[in-house]
Amino acid sequence: MVSKDLIEKIKQSVDIVELVSQYVSLQKVGSSYRGLCPFHVEKTPSFFVNPVLKLYHCFGCGASGDAIKFLQEIEHISFQEALERLAKMAGVELKISTGRSKKDLYVEYLTRVFAEYRKQFKQSAVAVEYITRRGFSESESNLYEFGFSPENSRIAQRVARSMSLPDEKASQYGLYKPSNGIDLFEGRLIMPIKDENGKIIAFAGRSLDDREPKYLNSPETKFFSKRSVLFMLDRAKKAIKSLDFAVICEGYFDAIALHRAGVTNAVAVLGTSLTREHVSKLMPLSRNVILAFDNDEAGIRATLRSLKVLVEASFDVAVVKLPEKDPDETYRKRGADYLKKLLSEALPFENYLIEVYERYFDVTTSAGLEKYIGALRGWAEILLRNKRIDRYERLVEAVSQKTRLSTSQVNEMFRLQVTPTTMVSKSTLPTEDDYIVYLYITCEELRDRIDEIDPELFADRTRKLISFLREKKDLSELSPELKQYAFAVLAKIPEGDPWKVFSDLKKRFARKAVERELSQIDSKLAFCRDDEERGLLLKRRLELVAQLRSLGGDQSGT
Repeated sequence: MVSKDLIEKIKQSVDIVELVSQYVSLQKVGSSYRGLCPFHVEKTPSFFVNPVLKLYHCFGCGASGDAIKFLQEIEHISFQEALERLAKMAGVELKISTGRSKKDLYVEYLTRVFAEYRKQFKQSAVAVEYITRRGFSESESNLYEFGFSPENSRIAQRVARSMSLPDEKASQYGLYKPSNGIDLFEGRLIMPIKDENGKIIAFAGRSLDDREPKYLNSPETKFFSKRSVLFMLDRAKKAIKSLDFAVICEGYFDAIALHRAGVTNAVAVLGTSLTREHVSKLMPLSRNVILAFDNDEAGIRATLRSLKVLVEASFDVAVVKLPEKDPDETYRKRGADYLKKLLSEALPFENYLIEVYERYFDVTTSAGLEKYIGALRGWAEILLRNKRIDRYERLVEAVSQKTRLSTSQVNEMFRLQVTPTTMVSKSTLPTEDDYIVYLYITCEELRDRIDEIDPELFADRTRKLISFLREKKDLSELSPELKQYAFAVLAKIPEGDPWKVFSDLKKRFARKAVERELSQIDSKLAFCRDDEERGLLLKRRLELVAQLRSLGGDQSGT
């Protein structure tokens, strides 16, 4: 267990703006920073990070929390893993329990098994010859970490027993057949499948003699799902963020070929279609994608399915037209420069759709044209639904050029009304309470002065928020309502001289106190029947009116 004080020390030591900036492009707004939320699709920034509160908050989807929670959510890791990484980042010594989590045990087992597969690869003439035939040098085979499981190998079972893992537990990981203990991947070249943090969570096995299945993945477990893992993301994520685009392909050797060609922002799906889970991994890194799927009917279908997922998530997508079957074959036959040239010439997805559907429908006939437009209508609806007016107009223009219909005719055939809408921002001027909250959060040296103001002059939520801050509770425990209010205040108040702002506020609240007492006196005067008491009330009222005037205010009816 890690003490609460140490957790708080780590959170306070981490620059949350610096942390979030590794995943989100932030722009300073007031005393906060704003950007596109990495946890949901949006076109207008509603994600705020505040360095004083050390919290993030999205006004769009409600995602909110501290540095630890952000790292957990963005990297899909445990609390303990996030804490360890932040402690290292902040230079805080973190003593952790020697107890291992279930995932730690799983990863250690696979890592040990793979170490044995690596040894076997180096000793296997047939495996080395296969890789050499595919053009890999010895240094590349080390770089891309190929392993090998010999025929009738029992490596996985042997490693499990050396770790004292019971057969019934180890067999759940699926690396050997319970009936005879023989490796699932016997006779196959092995490639490690890692999570985005570089931990081995599964294997891919490639047959060396093209026996079926040609590729075999580890069975899915609690820690491995094909739907959420992108092959080589651990290597590619830095380049994806730096270059602001990702290249997605279908196969293991396709991704490796792209990396060999110097395209280090390439990843691959694991024999499945691109999913929303995959897309969520890419969102914090970039919203731009080039698809480089196989150049066959199955690849075209996979491209269209992937396009739908990406376009609905408001990604900007282009598609590579490959002259060979896949990126790997293109690289081996034509070289790195040619492959990179193809990427630079990738078609915007609208133009790709135009070309693909033209293969299936004869646009020179009225029946074919109607079917062609019908196939594209769904894409037009997706673009308009997601307010992608620019891309919709590009699609209409591309269809117009291909069919020689006017853009108005294309719009009519789509049966859609283009009604671009602009986001109307409801902006209200900050109130005195807003400024008080702003100063209490951002200027600690003014807190004692603010505490001198009668709290009854504040709105209820202002009192609650100041009380919370005064007690120095963990800010991540703020209620959603108060957290949203705090971020809204920090987002809309521009930076300025805090002492000058407070000086003005102090006068305003002094006036409020006088006005409140005047109101109370007026209420008493309305029902007062005692002449002496009435005289005292009127005297006090005159004093208050004079005080109000000295503060720059006035009171009618005097």
